[in-house]
Order: sequence, then structure tokens, then C-alpha cells
Amino acid sequence: MNAIIVDDEINARENLSYLLDSFCSEINVVAEATHVDEAVKLINKHKPELVFLDIEMPQKNGFQLLNAFEDVNFHIIFVTAYDHYAIKAFQIAAIDYLLKPIDVSLLKKAIKKVIRIHNSSFGYNRIETLLENRKGLKKIAIPYKSDYAILDIDTILCIEADRMYTILHTVDDKKYMVAKKLSYYEELLCKDTDFIRLHRSWIVNSNKIETYSKKNKEVVLHTQLVIPVSKGYKDNFEAIFYT
Repeated sequence: MNAIIVDDEINARENLSYLLDSFCSEINVVAEATHVDEAVKLINKHKPELVFLDIEMPQKNGFQLLNAFEDVNFHIIFVTAYDHYAIKAFQIAAIDYLLKPIDVSLLKKAIKKVIRIHNSSFGYNRIETLLENRKGLKKIAIPYKSDYAILDIDTILCIEADRMYTILHTVDDKKYMVAKKLSYYEELLCKDTDFIRLHRSWIVNSNKIETYSKKNKEVVLHTQLVIPVSKGYKDNFEAIFYT
């Protein structure tokens, strides 16, 4: 895959170029850019399949590069020292990112992921998902079969723990099994959305709760699915539910 590196720091560009040359023979770096405007010209000229994009740069940041293209038809791996919220946004959109200083094993893993989805219909939709979520979390990308599925947050009914996996239940009665623990989705969703953990095995979209029984310690969702509320989560849930 032909690639372009976009970073205003020469040491960062040289280091990444060296790591790619030494450990990622699948990648051919065809150009390097020091700022966004230069990167736009180089992308239009070389038509790379992959762009390594720094975020914090003078004049324009990495996100603004995306605004220069009507269709983003190249993959992006962000290279950043950005804050936690931005990293969470990348995770939710299934966007590849690397933290500086770059770990070689993580670089190789990101490259393999990009190559795997290169011919996938989902590949470039990840960027659209990221841009939408920067205005407020609306969608989430999840691994599904050999590809990814993009789900509207409002369509997720609840998330269920199943040993080392989780099952996402949607309002149209579909189920998506993901090879991640429930704690991953608790960290990802419960702080910034209306999702709340009710039980060691359940996270629920609070907007989908139909009724709550204090006596039986359970909620009934719009689909009539009954979810238990455990003692450890009861007080926090009631404080939110009755507000």
C-alpha cells in the first residue's frame, strides 16, 4: 500500500518512516508533508491508499485535512498524543491510532488491520463515523463477522456480558457478539451517553426502559426484555432514574 506521512515534526516523520521501512514491508511511503495544505496537494497527486496523520499541527489540525476532500477514499492511521476523549472517539469509530512514541508491535497491528479491511465496504465509512461522533456520540462501529457494523447508538437496547464476549441487543431484535468484555463498553459508553450499568452482566440504554420494579429489582425494556438490577448498581441507577 502506498502511504503518505503528515507531521510537522521532522523527527516524528523520520522515526515513523524508519519503523515502516524496517518492520512493515507492506507499506511504501511515497511522500511526506509538514502541514495540512501540503498534505492535500500530495494526496491529490499520489492517490495513496493510506495516510499517517498527526492531529496537532500549526495553522490547521489533522481533522481539517478531511474537510478538503468530498470523499475520503484513503485509510487513515492517526499518530497522536491526543487526549482521552479523542482516543475514545477513534475507538468508537474503529479508527486506527498510534500514540507517540510509537510502539512497533502496535504499528504492525494497525497495518495488518488496515490491509484486512482495505477491500471492505466499511473501510472508508469509519471516517464518516468519526466525523459525526465529534459533534456528539451518535454511532458506534463494532467488529461483526469478517467486517464491521455501524450501529446508531439509539438503536442499541442493551449490552449483555457473555464470559469473555459481549452481546449487543438492538431494537429490531438483532444480536451482535463482540470479543470484548462488558467493562470495555462501560468505559466507552456509560460516561458520555444515556447507557447505564445495572448488573455485572448488563448495561442498558436508559431511554429504552419502560418500567422499573423496586420490589423485584428489575427493569422492563421497550421490547419487554426484563433486566435485573443488582444491589451494587441499584442506588446509582435509582438516583439517575428518578431525576
